[in-house]
Amino acid sequence: MGFLSPLLLLLGAAVAVPLVLHLFQRQQGPRIVFPALRYLRRAEKENARRIKLRQLLLLALRAAMLLLLAMGAARPFLRQGGGGHEPTAVAIVLDNSLSTGLVVGEHRVLDLLKERALETLERAGPDDRFWLVRAATPWEAAVPGDAASTAARVRETEVASAAADLNAALARARALVTAGAEGRAAEIHVLTDLQASAFPGAPPAPGTDPPPVFVWTPDAEPPANAAIAAVEIGGGLAPRAGERSMIGVQVAGTREGDSVTVRLALDGRMSAAGHTAVPGVAQLTLPARSAGFVPGWVELDPDALRGDDRRYFVVHVQPPPVVRVTQRLPFVDEALAVLADAGRIRLAGSARADASPGETEIVVTPAAVGAEAVRSGRTVIVLPPASPLELPAVNNRLAQAGIPWRYARADVGGEGRFAPVEGGDELLRALEEARIRQFFRLERAGPAPTTGGEAGAGPDSTLLRLRDGSAWAVRGDLAGGGRYVLLASPFSVEASTLPTSAAMLPLLDRILGAWAAADPARPQASPGEPLVMPSRADAVQRPDGVRDPVEGGARYRAPALPGIYRVLEGDRVVDAFAVNPPAVESDLERIERRRLAAALDGWRVRITDDPGGWLRLIYHRRLGREVWRPLLLLALAFMLVEALAAAAGRSRIGRAGGGAAGPARPPRVAAGHAEPAGASGAAGNRAHGTP
Repeated sequence: MGFLSPLLLLLGAAVAVPLVLHLFQRQQGPRIVFPALRYLRRAEKENARRIKLRQLLLLALRAAMLLLLAMGAARPFLRQGGGGHEPTAVAIVLDNSLSTGLVVGEHRVLDLLKERALETLERAGPDDRFWLVRAATPWEAAVPGDAASTAARVRETEVASAAADLNAALARARALVTAGAEGRAAEIHVLTDLQASAFPGAPPAPGTDPPPVFVWTPDAEPPANAAIAAVEIGGGLAPRAGERSMIGVQVAGTREGDSVTVRLALDGRMSAAGHTAVPGVAQLTLPARSAGFVPGWVELDPDALRGDDRRYFVVHVQPPPVVRVTQRLPFVDEALAVLADAGRIRLAGSARADASPGETEIVVTPAAVGAEAVRSGRTVIVLPPASPLELPAVNNRLAQAGIPWRYARADVGGEGRFAPVEGGDELLRALEEARIRQFFRLERAGPAPTTGGEAGAGPDSTLLRLRDGSAWAVRGDLAGGGRYVLLASPFSVEASTLPTSAAMLPLLDRILGAWAAADPARPQASPGEPLVMPSRADAVQRPDGVRDPVEGGARYRAPALPGIYRVLEGDRVVDAFAVNPPAVESDLERIERRRLAAALDGWRVRITDDPGGWLRLIYHRRLGREVWRPLLLLALAFMLVEALAAAAGRSRIGRAGGGAAGPARPPRVAAGHAEPAGASGAAGNRAHGTP
């Protein structure tokens, strides 16, 4: 219970008034010494108990009446009475990550979380303020609103193809209610399935006087799950036009020992199928295709979590590029011949030429010889010289070709190793075993371009690094059109173990393929990842058919809707990419509540899985139902009872004083003794022998 005007409780001090009056009303009458007083004393003893009880009853009624009036004036209310609450600022953190798409019974987990959010908003007052923070799409704005507008946003929320970071969402919610409460009581509502992966890293610091955090989670154990974790095309090598390839499908999950069927669809039509254990890898055949973008997906039979049973991909099938080498090089010539025999490239200007020099798309220039003569629109691959004495001449040729980089001697000696690449494919992982004995330092010799996206200079232009952090392969755009790729080591056995390793052919294929491509392929993107659009792009067509206008060279944030996205120039497709959920969302392990409470040390956290318990937690600063009206009615009833009791007492006293013997007479005094009224009559009766 609480009071809206607690200072008015001081009026209860008036209860001392009837107490004082009761104590001071006790009067001591004159003492009469007369034998006949024994009759009066006997009557007094008979009525004393009744008079005392009536006086105490009147005292209690008057005191209770004053206390009830004081409490009614203070406006008491019941906090748990289901009534109102103080104006409150609430940040609702709604977990809409992929894991909340899990079907439990007949409902998704997200539907249960939305029910709790809507119950919260149904009990809102007109002065409350709300923010909706969708944990899986933190790039969306969280604007303040009333209960109605926030409820509409809750109903519109759908499962996102993304992971949630509840630590970041909690910090964001605290900042919102701290800055926007404006005198309201503040609290944070977190509605989540408590997926363990949703709490990465250290939790946010609570700060000074953090708002209470109320967490609701469904009370259901997650079932076993199988998911497609990754899709790899051709072992990391994109297929060429007319070339068959393989697709490796990695299946993960907790359905250990189970076997699943994996199906492959290309352009919306089923193309192949295979089986694999869980976990395991299924190898499916990718048929030969013509040049262009080939969209597709691989899928499993649907289970309780359907969002990870399908994974999209885009294959950029390209025609074999025409490659020309300005100087003959051992190992490089042999590797190029093997790639030409495999249909990966076409050679021009050599003894094995199968294309004319005029068709050349890629020029390999050892020591930058001939780089300045390469026509615009083509790609230049620059290999460093074998001797450091040639560096001045090489740097001069680079400057004439408009390449804003230069070679310098390395500051360290000894062997170098390639740095591990996080999330790298099989080729990049194989390069970690190579040993680099000779390499030069790549230094920028000009300003970084302001356009060009990933191909532009800057941190994103570095393709490979050594473990000491120095760049080994860089890429950029030429001012007149085209592209350049610079390597820090020559392809010789004196410089590295690459020429005699199994990574030589895949690396050279990657250099002449994806790295040298005029428009680098972006086959995969994560939800929320900003992508640089090709210079010709003017729109992006989403999987649902909606077109988002874009500008060439601008960044486009990948939505949280899984599927194939086509980059358009008018109605022509100039690029395509797939958006898929992160594989970590398939791990449905839950974090223990005690562990979460311990991690959020300093926060005022309350966790429940009971819908009724949730309603008792939220809006912690309750006003409840005011009860001053019943108190005033009860005080009026006490006043009526007190008036009736007092009137009855006065009536009884009147009857006792004026009965059958008539009105009382004053006592007579004889010989110094007072004679009470009626005493002479009694004496006369006794004189005449009357008892």
